[in-house]
Amino acid sequence: MKNNPCCTRDRWKSMHTVLAVTFLAAAGFVAVEQSSCADGLVQCWGDNWGGQCLTPDDLGTCASVAGGKYHTIALRSDGIVRCWGKDNDGQCNTPSNLGTCSSVAGGEFHTIALRSDGTVRCWGLNNYGQCNTPGDLGTCSSIAAGSWHSIALRTDGAVRCWGRNADGECNTPTDLGPCSRIARGAWYSIAIRTDGAVRCWGRNIEGQCNTPADLGTCSSVAGGFYHTIALRSDGTVRCWGSNDYGQCNTPTDLEACSSVAAGIVHSVALRSDGIVRCWGNNGFEQCNLPADLGNCSTIAGGNYHTIAIAGLPPIDTDSDGRPDSTDNCPTIANPTQTDCDGDGIGDVCELAAGAPDFNHDTIPDTCQCLADLFVDHQVNGADLGIVLSQWGPANTDTVSDMNRDGQVNGADLGHLLGAWGQCTN
Repeated sequence: MKNNPCCTRDRWKSMHTVLAVTFLAAAGFVAVEQSSCADGLVQCWGDNWGGQCLTPDDLGTCASVAGGKYHTIALRSDGIVRCWGKDNDGQCNTPSNLGTCSSVAGGEFHTIALRSDGTVRCWGLNNYGQCNTPGDLGTCSSIAAGSWHSIALRTDGAVRCWGRNADGECNTPTDLGPCSRIARGAWYSIAIRTDGAVRCWGRNIEGQCNTPADLGTCSSVAGGFYHTIALRSDGTVRCWGSNDYGQCNTPTDLEACSSVAAGIVHSVALRSDGIVRCWGNNGFEQCNLPADLGNCSTIAGGNYHTIAIAGLPPIDTDSDGRPDSTDNCPTIANPTQTDCDGDGIGDVCELAAGAPDFNHDTIPDTCQCLADLFVDHQVNGADLGIVLSQWGPANTDTVSDMNRDGQVNGADLGHLLGAWGQCTN
């Protein structure tokens, strides 16, 4: 039976859909009935067995969306999380004390939300501990969900994973380094390092973790069952891994894109002009775009369904994956949003504006006290004595070589004298 776009409930014909409509109507949900979607409204198409494409009519405008196997998650513009679809494991039972959030993600039968304070909450199926958020996780900037594992990107760029680990999907590489983006595969994990390089780990039976050597730097990435899709910094899209359904056959006429997403065996891309493109498995018409879809600002993939938010893509001047509206340095790439002094201006912008960085570590000197060599929160005679005792050629362990030029000399002495007094950083 045909499984058509779900902005209009009357279009649904299949027995699965009839059952889903009956069930969700009893639960207070109905499908959005409209000929086209205004900015911020959610559209969904493809598999609707669990009612995952019956968008609640009182949902309102949304900022982001995510898909699970048979459920859909939306983050409203006011930060409230809504879920609908199959709820057999409580994956749609949004905690009443969740509060406002900044991001959402969906596994097969569990849901993750990143709260506005940077803490992570999970609910739903917990058979592998995928909802047991680590107590020492700390504040995070991004989240993702595999089939039965969860991933979080901490604000310091470190990646943490928990839940199922039978294929090493939670064994974050020790040499990964700081990252700017994360994504999930079914049983593997994906991250983009701050230098734009893509890394994958976990199940790799179809080469989904074999990142192409010539991939280059990337700004967005997504994973399906056994395939990975990446958006390169120049706006082009690359796919690798399983291609049984053509999910890695990126259209030659795709043009420049702003983001990518993946279902289990299909791929989705959002062009820079807001046009959505899909390819790969189309068994549930998840690649048949609704005729009234129009331009979109956000895309996501469930197992066999596709989700989009209507509207033009947000402006991202520096192409770092952070829209200008939420970027603390919109003109210079700063994907981690590092802001050491918490003044709302990213470190890279402060440095570009002339903030001192005596030791060239890309952290403004206002956030650290390099001259406190004695580490007593004072720059005084004790620190001066250390400088004088180490005067001359220096090695990497010489603390008095504050500007790391291989010498302890007048430049270091001048910096110490300029910082003389109380040191609280």
